[in-house]
Amino acid sequence: MQQQTRRERKKEETRRRILDAAFKLFVEQGFENTTVDQITVTADVGKGTFYNYFPNREAALFEFVEDLGVRRGQKIWPGILKLQDTRQRLAKAFQSLCAWFEEYPELLRVYLTDTINKSLRNPANYQYNHFELFLTEIIKMGQDDGDIRDDVIPQQMVDHLMGITLIQLCRWFEGGAGPGLYELTMKGADFFLIGALSTEK
Repeated sequence: MQQQTRRERKKEETRRRILDAAFKLFVEQGFENTTVDQITVTADVGKGTFYNYFPNREAALFEFVEDLGVRRGQKIWPGILKLQDTRQRLAKAFQSLCAWFEEYPELLRVYLTDTINKSLRNPANYQYNHFELFLTEIIKMGQDDGDIRDDVIPQQMVDHLMGITLIQLCRWFEGGAGPGLYELTMKGADFFLIGALSTEK
């Protein structure tokens, strides 16, 4: 049992070393300019070892982003969930998301594209990422508090909100991925919260 624990720990250390090396290179020279050979040299592992853990560069990027997202989320989500209402919680959540996208626009574009392609190829196997899971909790709280309607299941509401957010992200990338993403996403979030009902009788 002790030997198995040591083996598993070594495997995790190797996986983490590959992920850290990949992300370092992706940031320094761009995703498209980074090869598996460069990652293995930086991580000091064989090419076969890389493929034991990841089928390609996209998989390594996807796993790193997911891991980092969970760790970042664990730091900010307790505070977000203490905020007064649904809009404040969504605003803080999107503020964090947008800061991340503005810091790593190319890498998160690749991550987002890969995620969408996977869901289109096999929609039955789609699983929420860390951000969507957190949004689900915000929606549930909003329904419990009476902030938002409770006749639609939280997952369906998250799907609608993420659809709007995806369009805003596409517009942001199309516009050059500069400042202003938070304002764009909050326009989408406000539309989600208010809806398209006419204010005129």
